Amino acid sequence: MIIATYNIQNLFHRHIDLIHKNQNTKSKLWKEEFEALIHSKKRLERDYDRMRELANLLGFHKSPHEPYLYMKNMEGNLHVRSAFKTLDTRASHLTDWNGWTKIKTVPVVEKAISNKAKVILEIGPDILILQEVENRESLIEFNKIFFNASQDSRYNEIMHLQGNDAMGLGMGVLLKKGYHIKSIKSFSNEMDEQEKRLFNNDFQWYEIGAPNNTTLDLLCCQLANENHSNSFRKKQAAKVRTVYEDILSNGQEDIIIAGTFNVPSYSDSILPIMEIGVTDVVKHSSFDVEVDSGEDAGYFRMGAYCRGVNIKRKDYLLVSPALFERIQRCGMNRKGIWPLSKPVWETYDSIKNEKDSASDHPLLWADILLENPIRLLRRSA
Repeated sequence: MIIATYNIQNLFHRHIDLIHKNQNTKSKLWKEEFEALIHSKKRLERDYDRMRELANLLGFHKSPHEPYLYMKNMEGNLHVRSAFKTLDTRASHLTDWNGWTKIKTVPVVEKAISNKAKVILEIGPDILILQEVENRESLIEFNKIFFNASQDSRYNEIMHLQGNDAMGLGMGVLLKKGYHIKSIKSFSNEMDEQEKRLFNNDFQWYEIGAPNNTTLDLLCCQLANENHSNSFRKKQAAKVRTVYEDILSNGQEDIIIAGTFNVPSYSDSILPIMEIGVTDVVKHSSFDVEVDSGEDAGYFRMGAYCRGVNIKRKDYLLVSPALFERIQRCGMNRKGIWPLSKPVWETYDSIKNEKDSASDHPLLWADILLENPIRLLRRSA
């Protein structure tokens, strides 16, 4: 059984506020790279291409953009045109104008969409956990376009729950033939001591039926990001811990905690999860990933995934002791991430610039035996 978790950062369209936030986060790195290229005495043609790209990203050649469109009913057909030059026009009884509607999402670049699928197809997980999925319709369409070509890649069960977020950051679970969802529980209505919702996105518990009559308990969560306090995230992590311990107390040992925690592993805010006995797959001896190039290949940056993988840690695939012993191999696929600066790693040939990136997050995966070999031996005897 191969299981994978991936913060895919939406499939076909992404909320415009998330795009602006991401640009603000990256603008410092873009400025540093642009300044370094300006001061370089020897520039190649690719350096000039990158400078042009950075100039657009930084807004030096910003084209007019208005988040509004005018809609008009003309002879039974709906026509749309830009409101940029006529923003003061209002709907009235003298016109057929229907007013304007705000654009809340922006389409994901076509190459980026196909690269998202490429990251997943390279690993081919039987159980796929996705964070930041806009809706169920998109998830079904994504499966239909990219995974339905063969029985080996097709996902037969698809589940999507929105949670408390209003910007299309729901979570999805996809299962191949032989696996099925036995039960689901969402903690989106969980309240803290101030009677406020504990999870700004969601925390979900799936009971997955697998071949050989085995059962896997899957805890999917997306904890608070840097815009929230560490104490708030720690309350969320404490709830995850409570659910994990309840499952263990009921005799179930095959448990996985997966998702985006938004902080490195040493952070105090996720200590309630990290100290309950689960083990990070990046610590397994078989963990496989393309390491950074050059000197960074032997470097272990604070907050990174592991030595030679020096990107900031946000995503986790944690397994219970019983499952960790049965890991056959595991790894990370970050070929869909465009390196903003050093360190640099191998990417797909289809990624020519940052806009082609599949996501800013890697895919984490593990190939795990469904049952303990000793138990299987006893059954066959």
